[in-house]
Amino acid sequence: MVYRAVSEGSECLTKNAAGLPFESLPCLYPKLGETYTGFELSYNPVPVRDFMVAHPEVPIVACILYLNFILVGRSYMNDKKPRSWRNALAGWNLLLSVFSICGFTRVFPHLVHNWREYGMRDCLCNDPENMYGSGPTGLWVQLFVLSKFP
Repeated sequence: MVYRAVSEGSECLTKNAAGLPFESLPCLYPKLGETYTGFELSYNPVPVRDFMVAHPEVPIVACILYLNFILVGRSYMNDKKPRSWRNALAGWNLLLSVFSICGFTRVFPHLVHNWREYGMRDCLCNDPENMYGSGPTGLWVQLFVLSKFP
């Protein structure tokens, strides 16, 4: 990948724990960088990624458990009185909305930067680990992906 936004020796071009180069958005745009927490700035998605690669059995076991809970839950709840889940579901939807807004505010600026600097082809075809790097964007992309787990 050719980085046009920063020079090779720039402090904004860093490497993540896997040794892959990425641009640090908070470094490129210091005013934006003031809005990030220390945890976001120092987040390293590589250990979680490596765990997921090393343990492909986790989603399989989770899906089997999920199906068992559905089957057992249906038979268990068959003779029970129905409950109102309106408030719980409203709270759950509120949490999902807040999560989505937080993720959007962290990922969208990086997407706009990449789109302006590299174009649509590179945004869609380059290695995502290089394009999203680590730090805040890596954290929120990883949280989004993991939120889709059953």
